[in-house]
Formats: sequence, structure tokens, C-alpha cells
Amino acid sequence: MNPVELFLWFLIFSFVGWLWEVILYYGSLHRFVNRGFLNGPYCPIYGVGALAFVLTTNHIADPATRFLAGGVLACALEYATSFAMEKLFHARWWDYSNRPFNLNGRICLYGFLIFGAAAAGMPYIIQPIATITAAMPEPFRTILAILLAFVFIADIITTNQSLIKLNKALKEYQKFLDRHTSQFINFIRKGKRTFEMRFESGRKKARTILTYQQRRIIRAFPQLESTRYNDALREFRVLLEKGRHSGKNRKK
Repeated sequence: MNPVELFLWFLIFSFVGWLWEVILYYGSLHRFVNRGFLNGPYCPIYGVGALAFVLTTNHIADPATRFLAGGVLACALEYATSFAMEKLFHARWWDYSNRPFNLNGRICLYGFLIFGAAAAGMPYIIQPIATITAAMPEPFRTILAILLAFVFIADIITTNQSLIKLNKALKEYQKFLDRHTSQFINFIRKGKRTFEMRFESGRKKARTILTYQQRRIIRAFPQLESTRYNDALREFRVLLEKGRHSGKNRKK
């Protein structure tokens, strides 16, 4: 193993994880959604987890021990990732509170079983991948890794900038909601209904605030919750869903 091969393995497993997420989501909603945190077809947490399995549990001969060690390792990684992303972006990206045997909604028994099974089978999974990357001629393998690394880093930078702007948009819209909700109560008390029209115009205006990437992230993570501006985030999600359905109706 060398750094170039490890990086390529990381990208391959990240792509496989992304594909797994897309298939699961398609099975429940019957439509394609880019389930990645980043724009590209990869979920880095899967790549990191797979490399962690390879480097720490692949040498363990007993499959049951690999299963237990892999499940614990995956849950630790998922919990740490959830906590770190919440602190960085002031949002909860997934929530397992409705699943049995969960810990603070960040990890659950289901994930332990799935990733424990993946760790148990990792020696058989990594072999064909290692064969493919080892068969790549030099310097093609190194050049490919460098190019993909540039794309990956650029994606991280772009996504982080977009999420910072999303938080600013949520903050502004949260102020709008807080300000106009109190006004709405006053107008109801006075028997006036004109505020409803003004409020609806504000909702329509909000649809133009988000960029494509921000809209994609909100759709990709239906359990995403902002720890600061959750009312605004929920409003944006409703608007996006209404926009999707209205677009379908226009096509019909």
C-alpha cells in the first residue's frame, strides 16, 4: 500500500457509499437524489470508514471479531462526524432517534450491524479493488490521483462556502419569519387579512435566495435540522417541495 493507492481506494469506497445511499433513497422515494454532502458522486465518510477497516481490522483472521471491531469503529466514526458537522455548520445532518437502540440520534444498532458486516467481508471486498489499482501503469495512476485530488479539494471548498452562505440566508429568513409572525398576530386581532398576501410574497421571494447546491443539500438530507435557524430551514424545505410538485404539474 502507498499513499496514491490508498487515496484511490478512498475515492472508490466513497463512490460505492454514495451509490448505496442513492439506491436506498430511490427505493423509498422512487426518484434520484444526489445524497452526497459534496457535489460529486462520493460520500467521504464511507471512504474513511473503509480505509479504517482495511488499516485496523483487515489483519484479524476471525470474521466475528472483525464484525465487532468494525461495527464499533464505524459507530465511533459516525458519531464523531455527526458531532463535528453539527459544530461546524450548526446543523444535524441525520437523526436516528426513531430507530431502536440509538445513541443521541447520531448512531444506532442498524448502522452497527450493516458496517460490522462490511468490515467482516472487507478482506474479500478489498482484493479486487487492490488488483485494479495495482494494475494501473505509472505515471498514469499518480496523475489520475492528483487530478482527482484537485477536484475533490475544490468540491470541499465550494461546498463549505455554499454552506456558510446558506447559514446567512437562513439567518436572514429567520429574522423575516420572526418579525412578520408577530405582525401577523396583530393583523389577525384587528381582523385584517392583507398581511397574508404580503407573507405569501415573502415566501415566493425566499425561493430565489438559495443556490442550486444549497437546494440540493436540503433535498438530499431530509432530516437536516439547523441548530440556530430551524424554522427558516423548514420553510425553505416546504417551498422546495411545493416548487417540485408545481414543476411536475406544469409538465403534465
